Amino acid sequence: MMNNIVTRAKMILLLCLAALVFSLGSVPGMAAEYENSGLMTQVFAAAETELGDMGPENTLIITDIGSPAESYVYLDDFYAEFYGRDLQYTKNLLVLQNSRNSPLWFAFFDRDSGNCTYIEVSYGAGEEISYKVTENINFEDLVSDDDSKASWNEKVGAKVFNGREFAILTISNAWATGEFDYELMQCLEVHNHFCPGVSSGYVIANWMEENYPLEAGVSYTVFSCPNWCKEDVFVKRWDTTPGKGGIWVSALTDEEKVALGVAPAGIFVVTNRTAGTMQAVVLSFDFAPVNAKCGAQEGDPAWVSKYLMDLWLMDKDNWDEEGMVSEIAVIDINEAILNEMKQADTNPYVVLGLLNPAGAVNPSKNGIPGIGQWMNNNKIKQNA
Repeated sequence: MMNNIVTRAKMILLLCLAALVFSLGSVPGMAAEYENSGLMTQVFAAAETELGDMGPENTLIITDIGSPAESYVYLDDFYAEFYGRDLQYTKNLLVLQNSRNSPLWFAFFDRDSGNCTYIEVSYGAGEEISYKVTENINFEDLVSDDDSKASWNEKVGAKVFNGREFAILTISNAWATGEFDYELMQCLEVHNHFCPGVSSGYVIANWMEENYPLEAGVSYTVFSCPNWCKEDVFVKRWDTTPGKGGIWVSALTDEEKVALGVAPAGIFVVTNRTAGTMQAVVLSFDFAPVNAKCGAQEGDPAWVSKYLMDLWLMDKDNWDEEGMVSEIAVIDINEAILNEMKQADTNPYVVLGLLNPAGAVNPSKNGIPGIGQWMNNNKIKQNA
């Protein structure tokens, strides 16, 4: 009798456990957690079929895994495959930020051959490689003559990498030089491609840190005005996120740029809480030296000229090029002035007294004449 009771109890327990497992599998998102074991194996195997064995000296993988919706469920399997080939996170991988509605894709680049295998996958109800193509993207080969340039131009137009040709080409070839600074690569994770805009931001960031070091008690507040790709460097390098009030982004009109008389790059407010000081460092960045010395020729496709500019800007020996990064002004300010610079209806250059679009001294909101000129006229350093 006792044995029958025990047997029934075990059967009931097993039935309950089976029902629990079934119910978990029916919850949206849960099934994917346990049915993805083969997809990353397929992806790596497909790449190796095209490129040969992967290794830390010859392989770069670029991917947006983790950004597309629910692609995070493949992260463990991806890294199991990645580390199983003795690849290194800081040396062989770049995980780019992307939008949630983007496809999950991978680019496997082989340094030795210059070949790149691009793969997209479908997942959810079914898991499969939905698109795969291999192209040679060695930059020197692509620019060897006009026919080679034209051939790659056609492939760019056809979106052979589904619109990611420029990002994959520039990142892969820069990495292949062996001179790709990992801290710059981190900035590309946010920006998701490599261009002279983000390279210039990297140069500016290093210039600021060299001249106004980020010591204990020092912080930057950035007014990126005018804005271009450089802002993503400041967000990544200094944690100057918009949500924490670290960066304010706006544009300048052509007339305002002309009035400043330089190529403005923005205003970097350096707050030193230890010393009790606050300074607005106004910088310019001139692309003219880059264009003149990078080796690009008139008529080159954009992917050629931009990559050559990137290469030139990667070289730290070029960072002191005269006229590239310049101080327009260094102005002592206080918390009240900083707060006024942040207001939606103000131009920070006007607040500092560096712009005067009305042709006369600009009154501030409280009727005090242009704060920058009024308080700091003797500190302004105009470029010759």
